[in-house]
Amino acid sequence: MKGSALSPRRAWKEFRRALVIAVKDIRIYCLKPPVLLMGIIFPFFLFLAFYVGKKGPITEGIPGLVAIATFFAASNIAPVGMPFERLARTFERYLTAPITISWVVFGKTVAGFLFGTVISVIPLLVGIIWYGSAVSSLLVLIVATLLGALCFSCMGTLFATIPTDAPGNVMTVLNFIRLPVLFMSGVFVPLATMPGWARGLASVSPLTYMNDLLRSSLGLSRHYAVWLSLLILCLFTIAFYGVALWLFMISRKRM
Repeated sequence: MKGSALSPRRAWKEFRRALVIAVKDIRIYCLKPPVLLMGIIFPFFLFLAFYVGKKGPITEGIPGLVAIATFFAASNIAPVGMPFERLARTFERYLTAPITISWVVFGKTVAGFLFGTVISVIPLLVGIIWYGSAVSSLLVLIVATLLGALCFSCMGTLFATIPTDAPGNVMTVLNFIRLPVLFMSGVFVPLATMPGWARGLASVSPLTYMNDLLRSSLGLSRHYAVWLSLLILCLFTIAFYGVALWLFMISRKRM
């Protein structure tokens, strides 16, 4: 039994089941008002509020717009979906289904990752087609977008562990963290113009590193080395996912 649990065939089956969970979450929750408001509408108007009338080319703000859209979209699915499932008493079904809790968490994370990736393409295409942003490194652009979406989805999965059946409660706590993370990052104010203490705060925001990678991929000035930004985003991703998985394991034991 132990060997079969670790077999490639068993892993492939659970991977496919996790993808079914991801697709289901996207179909059900991506059109929920909290997801539409905080994942699509809010980033767009937030960008307009900061960049309309600002001196300098609009292309300077495109990396920030892509980063913000990815940040909110990817981190929204799990915090919205999990409370609804707790309210409907459907989450407990995962515990009796032929899939381990670790793969359930993986499926929840994949849903946010896919949604965030798709949403990030919209402002990116607007910047490239409408405003003439030039891609100087396609590889960095793709990796930054995918890694950023994965990181922020893991962050959303972490907050989805909050034991409540009211989506508003989770979103309130999540936004209490997301907004400071957003405003202390280097999205709206270039890192080079920040005082030292502000750059220190920006360095603990994962959004800072995605934005820096996007700026580099679009031929704009960057503050960190590409390899360093990638490494730190990977560390944030591992930390978010690891803690989320641990908390889900604890909550399962209590059921």
